[in-house]
Amino acid sequence: MPGVFFLVSATARRTGILIFESICAIFGFLRNPLWTFSRASSSKRPQRDLESRKNDATLLEEMMNTSALRTLPKPEKKLPEITGRWLSCFLLTQKISFCSAWTRKSSWFGVLIFSCCLLILFPFGLGVEALKRTDVCLGSLWVIHEFIAVLIIGRMFAAEQEGDALDFMLAAGNPRSAILLGKIIFTAFQLISLQIPVTFFWIILYHIPMDLLQLMLAPLALVSAIFSLGTASLGALVVCLTARSLAKEILQPMLFFPLQTGSLLAAVSLSLQFAQNNVLNSASTSAWWTLLTVFPVFFTTLGCLLSNVLFSE
Repeated sequence: MPGVFFLVSATARRTGILIFESICAIFGFLRNPLWTFSRASSSKRPQRDLESRKNDATLLEEMMNTSALRTLPKPEKKLPEITGRWLSCFLLTQKISFCSAWTRKSSWFGVLIFSCCLLILFPFGLGVEALKRTDVCLGSLWVIHEFIAVLIIGRMFAAEQEGDALDFMLAAGNPRSAILLGKIIFTAFQLISLQIPVTFFWIILYHIPMDLLQLMLAPLALVSAIFSLGTASLGALVVCLTARSLAKEILQPMLFFPLQTGSLLAAVSLSLQFAQNNVLNSASTSAWWTLLTVFPVFFTTLGCLLSNVLFSE
């Protein structure tokens, strides 16, 4: 009886060892076929001396090094491939932003209706006589543009965060600078799309003279475009900096308005100079143009350079 028990236990032990070696061989084949075939072939050969085992160990080490070389990271991609991926990510960001804006059309119309209400309320607050002055009319227009910028920038990444599109794009390893620049361009386009109808209603409701309109309409459109781009670049930087803060509703205005003062002052001053009004004629036109142009260039460049830090997960 003890002999039978010993025979059964030895058979079970041997069977377990064989099963375990088979499983290890299967997993070893999946990870490294060369190592598996080497072990399989060596297991069939008779026991060799110590020197032969050292040779096998050296051969096995060489095989593992060869396999490790195969798993080394690939060399860096060429410049056209990097540029193509960057451009694809930029276009994808634009597409997602446009689709989300088209899906949430009510937010765009809500901002437009709010701006039109401000256009109607300013004559009641300032008086009809005060609106006959060019500086008051242009000041009212730029105040409304500032309200539009605040409302749009406050929800710059809201659509992507609600649909988890931003998380998927970041997890896919897309270039952060392409995502940030895409959002800046789209936000600037959204600001301009709201400024155009507001300016149209402003011309009608405030009875802007035709000669003054012909004089300042084209320069005003250029100033509004540069102002929108600078506001969008600054807004993207501020929103990314305060995204993880618990008091971002308080920090965003505290950072945004002081930094945007120069751009807004340059836009208002250029508009008044185009209308031949000398209220803010303390600096030359070239100085105001320089100040207005510096904002989009500086903040866009700064945002692209710090994009990896701004979108840190």
